[in-house]
Amino acid sequence: MKKLLVLALILALAISSVACTKETTAPASMDLGPTTAATTAAATEAPASPLEGAVKALFTNMPDDIYKIDQAELVKKVVAGEKLMIVDIRQAADYEKGHLKGAVNLPWGTAISDNLSKLPQDQIVYVNCYTGQTAGQAVITMNLAGIQAKSINLGWNFGISKVAGVEAVTETTTNELADAKSTIDPAVQEAVSAYYAGLAAITDETYKNYKINEDALKALIDGGKNPFILSVRKAEDYAKGHIEGAINIPFGKTTLDDLSALPKDQKIHVYCYTGQTAGETVAALRLLGYDAVSLNGGMGMPSNHPQGWANKGYPTVADNAVFNATNTYFREMPEHIYKIDQKEFIDKVVAGDDMVILDIRAAADYEKGHVKGAVNLPWGSAISDNLAKIPQDKDVMIYCYTGQTAGQAVVTLNVAGIKARSVNLGWNFGISKVEGVAAVTETTANTLADATNTIDADITKAVADYYTGLAAITDERFKNYKVSEKDLKAMIDNQEEFFLLSVRKAEDYAKGHIPGAVNVPFGKDTIDQLAMAKVPMGKKVVVYCYTGQTAGQVVAAMRLRGYDAVSLNGGAGMPSNAPMGWTNAGFELVTE
Repeated sequence: MKKLLVLALILALAISSVACTKETTAPASMDLGPTTAATTAAATEAPASPLEGAVKALFTNMPDDIYKIDQAELVKKVVAGEKLMIVDIRQAADYEKGHLKGAVNLPWGTAISDNLSKLPQDQIVYVNCYTGQTAGQAVITMNLAGIQAKSINLGWNFGISKVAGVEAVTETTTNELADAKSTIDPAVQEAVSAYYAGLAAITDETYKNYKINEDALKALIDGGKNPFILSVRKAEDYAKGHIEGAINIPFGKTTLDDLSALPKDQKIHVYCYTGQTAGETVAALRLLGYDAVSLNGGMGMPSNHPQGWANKGYPTVADNAVFNATNTYFREMPEHIYKIDQKEFIDKVVAGDDMVILDIRAAADYEKGHVKGAVNLPWGSAISDNLAKIPQDKDVMIYCYTGQTAGQAVVTLNVAGIKARSVNLGWNFGISKVEGVAAVTETTANTLADATNTIDADITKAVADYYTGLAAITDERFKNYKVSEKDLKAMIDNQEEFFLLSVRKAEDYAKGHIPGAVNVPFGKDTIDQLAMAKVPMGKKVVVYCYTGQTAGQVVAAMRLRGYDAVSLNGGAGMPSNAPMGWTNAGFELVTE
């Protein structure tokens, strides 16, 4: 059976398809053909190499034990006299002072890759280092070579040495590996050898052993270096507290699928709880061509004190109601993306559908004529002042002049539990163009009922601050959290410091975009992709879409989360909103 499994794996990888199983016995070395370690640095747009597929398969087919074993369970096996293969990757001097009975010493580095073929593929290999962190890296490199390796939880210092009775199975006798017994695919051997040879090539001591200590990461943050930080802890633990600026992709079977958008031109600082699963993540990332390092001691737990970020007393930030609400807004985005077509909207008005309509244009324009039943809450603090009066049990339709400020408004309402949508293209380019709208246009003023909603205090304050902030804008270019086409062009021409963000579809961005723009397509994962794109918190961010409406949504969510974001008036520009928009103003798009 095992031979058939081996043949299946080799055949699958030979046709660039990944096929690994969840067998308890070790898989064979994965046949990667002519692939070399250098190919892992290829652009993410290139077809996946067999090596990439094999690395990802280690996560896709991850066993329930996540390539780890509890320290007490391992010691119990040693005490019971089980036939084990234990690899101690601490320095020789520490190994000589005492190690688990039967353990062989392959000090962290090229000793591992040099002896890869001597490690058995027909039994589990248990690996221990000092704390579990470098062993986490080692088990990934070994499993890639078909060696079923597991790291011992918390290593020697915090794990093994703390187990009651370990003294009885601790020895100083030196043990040796047998002669070569395993067949390692040459491409795998080359990739693993390059991995360990790379340790000696590190010139910045800050990142020795593909790690960074707590003090060094803190210095990067305090120095305004804006390091890219990746948490791989559980979502609920991330929410309770995380290093400020960190994004979260929980460790597990789908981790590497979610990592596909990570940058290869920036150093990625990975942390978990104590460093062990971050070590596994770092090894996989580096094999895939990323410049990744793990945080010494991870977040820090009582079990590995005094190591780790929290154990050092360094600050963490917790998710709050506003943060969680903006996450939910995007992650649970409905198919209508919080918008409604102008004709569909008017059809609902004509049909007498039970809904709330908010006209957020200036009072003078509302008085000239508005959709039947619409209540006027002019753009600004009138919206936040009446937040509690807007029903949470009905659909709320919002329109402005062009759809852009209504795009912002729907975010502020939805985070408050109000099911709001903006009317496409607003009054000027949308509603007023619908055939038959005159029959449902009135000048009668309508009002909201008395307060009915109970809204979280933090959200209420955040929404109030959002709208009072409009009056506090001192630079007229950014009035209403927007910027005109001409002002943006001048900012680009004058090489002003700002970040330009496109939220259009990837294919439309490729066909042409404003010079210097980074693209994060609008959708369910937009809010998560902002961190991956390293959109800065301390710099002006200009966001644009097609006509300004979805950019308005992004701007509102970003501002609620602390970004200094504004949207481009009219977006890239479409025939439907001419003469507004970048291209409608005669400005060019680029494809480079």
